Amino acid sequence: MTTVSVTAAHIAEGLRDSCELCPVALAIREALPHAGAIYVDSRHVTFGRRGHWTEVDLPDAVTSFIEAFDRGTGGWPFTFELDYPAVTP
Repeated sequence: MTTVSVTAAHIAEGLRDSCELCPVALAIREALPHAGAIYVDSRHVTFGRRGHWTEVDLPDAVTSFIEAFDRGTGGWPFTFELDYPAVTP
């Protein structure tokens, strides 16, 4: 498990409806800097590295955050556990 913290800075810098630049994607990229490509939708994060793709389910609280953020009705700092091992270079 990897702890991911979505900070106020991620929220301020994040873009609505962006799979690569939403606050959750920015926070995951910070937590896993060597993970390669990161794409976030409302229910999953997909990691791409060296031609291999891995999809990981997001916790319900993250899904709720993404949906509210994309609607423009929410955005609050929080921390969650991502069921993905730390990635090494």
